[in-house]
Amino acid sequence: MAEFQTVKGMRDFLPNEAILRDKVFEKIKKVFERFGFSPAITPSLEYYEVFANKYGIGEENLKNIYQFEDKSGRKLALRFDQTVPLARLIACNPQLPKPFKRYEISRVWRYEEIKKGRYREFWQCDIDIVGSKSMLADAEVIACAIEAVKELGFKDFVMRINNRKLLSALLKYTKVKTKENDVLRIIDKLDKIGQKGVEKELLELGLKKDEVKMIFDVIMTKGSVKDILNKISFLENYDLGKEGVEELEKLFDYLKDMVEEKYFCIDLSLARGLDYYTSNIFELSVKDKTIGSIAGGGRYDEMIGKFVGGKEQIPAVGIALGIERIIELLKEKENNVANVTKVFVANVSENNRKDSIKIAKTLREKGINTEIDLMERPLSKQLDYANKCKIPFVLIVGDQEVKTGKYKLKDMSKGTEISVNISQLINILLD
Repeated sequence: MAEFQTVKGMRDFLPNEAILRDKVFEKIKKVFERFGFSPAITPSLEYYEVFANKYGIGEENLKNIYQFEDKSGRKLALRFDQTVPLARLIACNPQLPKPFKRYEISRVWRYEEIKKGRYREFWQCDIDIVGSKSMLADAEVIACAIEAVKELGFKDFVMRINNRKLLSALLKYTKVKTKENDVLRIIDKLDKIGQKGVEKELLELGLKKDEVKMIFDVIMTKGSVKDILNKISFLENYDLGKEGVEELEKLFDYLKDMVEEKYFCIDLSLARGLDYYTSNIFELSVKDKTIGSIAGGGRYDEMIGKFVGGKEQIPAVGIALGIERIIELLKEKENNVANVTKVFVANVSENNRKDSIKIAKTLREKGINTEIDLMERPLSKQLDYANKCKIPFVLIVGDQEVKTGKYKLKDMSKGTEISVNISQLINILLD
């Protein structure tokens, strides 16, 4: 019945997927902490003004915000991303030591088109470094994201890197007079709608054919980092172009010492759709083109300052891992665990129920995930349940087992059975 369905774009997670998600979060969290990032948590709700256009998500994205009024008439919004709330957090806590390195693994909400790997409620895993102007901070964020993706088992991927200052210089070079952010948002669609689609939209925006050609002549430049930067050296005639080239050179110089070069490249067609990026931008793409990028971010040096009235510039850089797309890819190659239970303690008869409870208590005290029969079912039904739930082991407790202190331990996947005492059982299950 429709009234009992989830809200469009939002989902329930049954144990098999919820367990997979927890495993992914835990692996990512360990990598983040290995790089010295600490957790910081922001609320799901913010005042709508926090996401208003002047803070940088852009007019185009405002329509994708879930917004409403509370009972006192205050205009509120579910968070659109985790970067803007972080900026507000920093502005509210100026005493924090710099650099401030934080991670957050939380839900965000966007009223967008639903497709593979994209939902209206989804999780992001963010890391950010606040307070450092150095390109070493950008390299650290990129290296950490790459390490997290490797930890999850991905091998065939690349971090594409560009610089918004270079793109700004390119639009000056081509003498495009249309609003810069509108042009960059269209270029950002290149992976989705292809070159012809982007050309069509740029022409519809008002650009001339020769302007569009000049843009593509630059953004489609291929080669090594050194070759590409040499080929576009003419952009250094513009202040922003010079800064962009210098920033990329420093970034790539640091990255070479932190990450294998096969995992990153320069891609001048990368634009990123959000208005708040000011310098380096990056996106991690996998071989599966149907899923799009699985991580993205960049430097946003102006956003936090706007929260403190523009009195000072507070540099910042960050990246978010798109957990939904990562999960979609992992589901295709992993055998999902359906249950967190390690052993089911089955009682042969009602006489052995309390013996089963005592054994379960002992196992739980040792940190072993243990279930007992709560349905008062016969042994055969208990075994059926354990099998359906894919519980790896079943311990059978009957009169003879209690008397001798030796219990039958069934390995459900192998179909084998051995006799163990409680000490042996604990050693096997903790192995």
